[in-house]
Amino acid sequence: MSSCLHVMGLGPSGLEQLTLGNYRRILGAKRIFARTAEHPCVQELMAEGICVESFDEIYATKPSFEEVYESITEQLRKELKKGTDVIYVVPGHPMVAEKTVQLIEEKLAQEYEVVIHPAMSFVDEIFRVLKFDPIDGVLIRNNDALKDVGLTGKEWLIIPQVYNKLIASEVKLDLMSSYPDEAWVYITKALGTPEEQVDKLPLFEMDHGTFDHLTTIVLPPNSEVISLSKLIKVMALLRSDQGCAWDREQTHDTLKPCLIEESYEVLEAIEKKDMYNLCEELGDLLLQVVFHTQLASEDQDFDIQDVLKEIIQKLIRRHPHVFGEEKVESADDVIRTWDRIKQEEKTDGNAELVFFNDPLGLPALMWASSTQRRAAKVGFDWSEIDGPWGKVEEELQELKSALSDGIGIREELGDLMFSIVNLSRFLKLDAEDVLRDTIHKFQRRFLNMVDLARKDGLDLEKLPLDEMDIFWEKAKSKEKSGKLI
Repeated sequence: MSSCLHVMGLGPSGLEQLTLGNYRRILGAKRIFARTAEHPCVQELMAEGICVESFDEIYATKPSFEEVYESITEQLRKELKKGTDVIYVVPGHPMVAEKTVQLIEEKLAQEYEVVIHPAMSFVDEIFRVLKFDPIDGVLIRNNDALKDVGLTGKEWLIIPQVYNKLIASEVKLDLMSSYPDEAWVYITKALGTPEEQVDKLPLFEMDHGTFDHLTTIVLPPNSEVISLSKLIKVMALLRSDQGCAWDREQTHDTLKPCLIEESYEVLEAIEKKDMYNLCEELGDLLLQVVFHTQLASEDQDFDIQDVLKEIIQKLIRRHPHVFGEEKVESADDVIRTWDRIKQEEKTDGNAELVFFNDPLGLPALMWASSTQRRAAKVGFDWSEIDGPWGKVEEELQELKSALSDGIGIREELGDLMFSIVNLSRFLKLDAEDVLRDTIHKFQRRFLNMVDLARKDGLDLEKLPLDEMDIFWEKAKSKEKSGKLI
């Protein structure tokens, strides 16, 4: 390697925080490049007569920070090609919130020697000013990386380079999705300089101040942050001696009805297209997952991390077309790939159990549909609709014969139901949903029928069937005319 790139940190403020070693190297350098001249230390170096060439003009010509950092890296490469050592100075510590140094390590370190010269970072000043120990927990995130970070409120959260009100507003909105609106926020500016400033505001007022390139947002730990870990903590408390008597008495078995009930309430919200209620019901369903996980954790069987690990690994494993090299052409190909991988995972020498491995607690219509789909995947299926339709007609005649003979009625009724499910599947309709829709329709018409009878001063329960039929037809007619409006 003919030349060396020296990456030096300037510290968070002026010359007094620049290390003696870095200061001596700068004094002995022929050319010095700075990511930006908008830093107190660079200004003081230039005031001492030291020539510092900044890359600020790149910021004005490139549309994104990513392109700015890429361009700076390429400029440094050009200088290194000249065969001389290059000094590159950056604010703070070179390895703390400094994207260009990451790119240098990635793109230049294979060709040239890169030496990192450490310095005091901006977070050191935050520890000093706010008087907390980082051993308590610190999370540092860019202002554009808050949405998917999984904030827990357990740590001090530090968000550097909130340099204008627009970014401050975006940060505020991202934080308010997890933190309480009244959570305290520290707005720190120019720490370590004579213009040092720290303001303490509630989160909802965070973007009311002024911001520049030396502004950092800091939030202390907050137990009210909304997160999965908060839910787990609440559940653990409910199960503790200081918690709830009912929650402490529950077992996996006693919670089974709750799991089924909450699942169907989610389905009801979906059917009603009630998004507000769906949000609530999904929370109730999630509670069941956390509840069972808490019970298992107490018995040292598994915990929430094991549950998350299993589902993440399964999703990656069963989507080789997304996370691997396998190619698929359609959604049907995806299903076949999923089933193939699932069968490989489940194979234990018993082909029958692997082939029909649906949960036995499934509703009968769903179980029938799934069984038929699995048989169809190996070719045991009709090619035209005449097949399943003819089977329904055949089973209907056999049921009529059974009723006439008084023998085998239960079996033939089951065969007819199974055939109807198969016809539904062939029509690409979900038998469970179809029946549920029909039940809703019947209930709606029945209640309408009751209402029509009452309006005529009649008690439906006391009417003969033929008069009930009259009101039934009126209810149907009213419903159909309503649909046409």
